[in-house]
Amino acid sequence: MDNLNDLKAIWLTAKTDSLPDSHEMVQIVRKFRNKKILKIAALVVATILLIMAMIWVMFIYKSTMFTTRLGEALIIIAGIILVATNLNSLNRFYKLKECSNKEFLQFLEQTRLRQHFYHKYTQVIAMMICATGLILYLYEGVYKNTTLFLSVYAATILYLVVIWFIVRPRVFKKEERKINEQIEKLHTISKQINE
Repeated sequence: MDNLNDLKAIWLTAKTDSLPDSHEMVQIVRKFRNKKILKIAALVVATILLIMAMIWVMFIYKSTMFTTRLGEALIIIAGIILVATNLNSLNRFYKLKECSNKEFLQFLEQTRLRQHFYHKYTQVIAMMICATGLILYLYEGVYKNTTLFLSVYAATILYLVVIWFIVRPRVFKKEERKINEQIEKLHTISKQINE
């Protein structure tokens, strides 16, 4: 009988204030899903608009140098890579409907792995293609004037360095921190439920 009283005492003293109820968990999953879908969809639409603007510029601006056309093509290819990867992510998040805590946890783990892959490989390739395209695209407009050439390329390289070494790591760390917090919350809930 003592064991039953001990078990009852443990049960009554367990802190469940921090545990969300099932309705709240569904809301957390739905909010996370909807926020990601909106963010990814906005990025896809913006990228498609920029690709269309670049194609429009290709038809309006009659370039005389091959470097300009090559730069335009590389920028468009980088945009297509961005759209393709984000459409894949959009599809994954759209398919995430009602799920259990365990399924959502697996989804977040897979999302974290995909973020690492994107950060290490896909984003690197796309940014290199886009940066090369931008450098080639600007050449025709500035190659005749040395001062303009140096200032435009210095500004472009500075911009690319800031994006690569400051903005890119900060955005990745911020996204990683958010997903790690979600995963940690779900692990905590799962541990408390299993105990």
